Amino acid sequence: MLGLLAVCGLAACRSNASVPLGSIGSRVFVVERNSETLAVYDLDLRRVVHRVSGLGNLQHATMTFSRDLRYGFVASRSGKLTRIDLATLAHAGEVQTSKNSIDIAISQDGRYVATAEYFPGGVSILDTQTLELVRRIPAAAEGGPDDRNIRVTGIVDAPGNRFVCTLIESGEIWVIDASRPDFPVERRVPVGPGEPYDAMITPDGGTYVVGLRDTDEVVILDLRDPEGSAQRVSLREPGRTYDRTAPIKLPHLAAWAVARNRVFVPLVGEQRLAVLDRDTWRFVRSVPLRGNPVYAVRAPGEREVWVSFSGEEDDAFVQVVDVDSLEVARTLRVGGRIYHMDFTPRGSHALVTANRDDKLVLVNTATDAIEDEEPIRSPSGVFGVWRAFAMGL
Repeated sequence: MLGLLAVCGLAACRSNASVPLGSIGSRVFVVERNSETLAVYDLDLRRVVHRVSGLGNLQHATMTFSRDLRYGFVASRSGKLTRIDLATLAHAGEVQTSKNSIDIAISQDGRYVATAEYFPGGVSILDTQTLELVRRIPAAAEGGPDDRNIRVTGIVDAPGNRFVCTLIESGEIWVIDASRPDFPVERRVPVGPGEPYDAMITPDGGTYVVGLRDTDEVVILDLRDPEGSAQRVSLREPGRTYDRTAPIKLPHLAAWAVARNRVFVPLVGEQRLAVLDRDTWRFVRSVPLRGNPVYAVRAPGEREVWVSFSGEEDDAFVQVVDVDSLEVARTLRVGGRIYHMDFTPRGSHALVTANRDDKLVLVNTATDAIEDEEPIRSPSGVFGVWRAFAMGL
């Protein structure tokens, strides 16, 4: 694989000799929210080597990669799916799948890419090689007073070559079998009272977790139990008095960190992480923080969880939580309005987008030193090509 990456990188350089593009394996794609572009940052060259433009509305944009690292796929909020050639960084086709899409996933066999859509609600499944639409599964309640569009979100790949997603208005979890040519929805699991709005899958692919709007509960579905029902779990700390004027809605569940036998949950409106037991999903304890947390991201090795914040007094900081002691180990000042964080695969560096400061920051995780700052226009999501080999991304 390493030899292939090097060859592909040389080919890319020859295709555009005036701009050294580096190798595919060192590329990181950073969403520039307000300009409909992706900035391509090279970890080895320590510079932005290219920009991919014309991608549509990139608010909440997500990106995934084929496992052979031939293509990257970007789903925009304007319903456009764009395929990018990872060797040349050129457009390699686009499809208008809907008027409003929200999430994207690629099947484990690499054959299909699926988008979750708000309008019209449903799931579109396309062939990764041809971009042909092979199946569209509408999500709508038809007939009578319940006739309405149903938004779909939280789509992930799951073991057994499956897609899992959440239907907001109908309160369901769908498990779609991508190993069969008709892509049947093999399970429709109700979540019970409350409106689901986002979801995640644990890194081992065993559990699908759904957030419920305006509640302090989440829904847990064990994907290893084909007959199991969804279970509800409270995030309420026993004996704690709650300010009910604080927002209850959780941030996107991609903001949760699963490390060792713990789940770290940032709670909007409260200056703490809720820590759950990974096996029982019961509340363990709270970790007090300096401000209102937004993202909790597990560092490779699972010894640390990095937490970012909202609010101008706190949003330039990252607090590092020790997974063993469940205490804040240190606080770093990185940049204004941190929107996203990710780690290089072996954990040597963290990539942080500072939206207010219009920059991407590269942090050495051993020394906490800032090793590079690159100008990026309104940066948000960070997507390294290593996501091709991680489940649920």
